[in-house]
Amino acid sequence: MTTFKQNTKFKIITAWVLQILLAASLTYGGLMKLVTPVDQLTQIWPWVSQVPNQLLWGTAIVDLLGAVGIVFPKLFPIKPQLSRWTAYGILGLMLSAIIFHVVRDEMRVIGFNIFLMILTLILLKLWKSE
Repeated sequence: MTTFKQNTKFKIITAWVLQILLAASLTYGGLMKLVTPVDQLTQIWPWVSQVPNQLLWGTAIVDLLGAVGIVFPKLFPIKPQLSRWTAYGILGLMLSAIIFHVVRDEMRVIGFNIFLMILTLILLKLWKSE
């Protein structure tokens, strides 16, 4: 019985750590896209100068919504299933980013997107076993 409780507690803590990591990553990316001048962003992410500003801002808003959606529904358990739907959205966002970069022959920059996808898949697996 104690092992079951410890195992469940470990899963809950691990899930929260993953949620916070995902939220922090998405918040950082979203805020960078919104508050950093485009010429400075271009030095970090060359693709920024080659897409419309609306795409940049749109992805920033989606990033920030993902950060909120992965944490707040579970934190304030009014509709905690929204976090699961947000996780699926994050998977879609990361897959879109990977496709975007592969099409542009920027394979070297997809590692972080793959990493976030793996974190999200692990989180979904942890939630499934709750």
